[in-house]
Amino acid sequence: MQISMGFYKNILIISPIGELDHHSIEKHAGEADRCFRMKSFKNIIFDLGQVTFIDSSGIGFILGRYKLALLAGGKTALTNVSDQVRRLASISGILKIINIYPSVDKAIESLTRGGDM
Repeated sequence: MQISMGFYKNILIISPIGELDHHSIEKHAGEADRCFRMKSFKNIIFDLGQVTFIDSSGIGFILGRYKLALLAGGKTALTNVSDQVRRLASISGILKIINIYPSVDKAIESLTRGGDM
């Protein structure tokens, strides 16, 4: 897996590419956490449009970053979610605490206006 990170205002945008599984999580979790803390971000958007596979470790990766955002007083959003990722997210229960948006732009709009997520 590769990961690219960008930002908009106080939002860290994490865009994994490839398989989000136990083989790829450890390195990228630390990288995302350092970026979040160094730049004092508040919110996180996961752009999952290029994720080809996700397992429970991938869900754990998302939940770990969700906790960081929550501790910073922020929120987390998922975007561009495939059917496979949506099914696993639903089964895992994270859709009870993290909303899905059709695009990064829609998630940014919600987070920056302070609307319900």
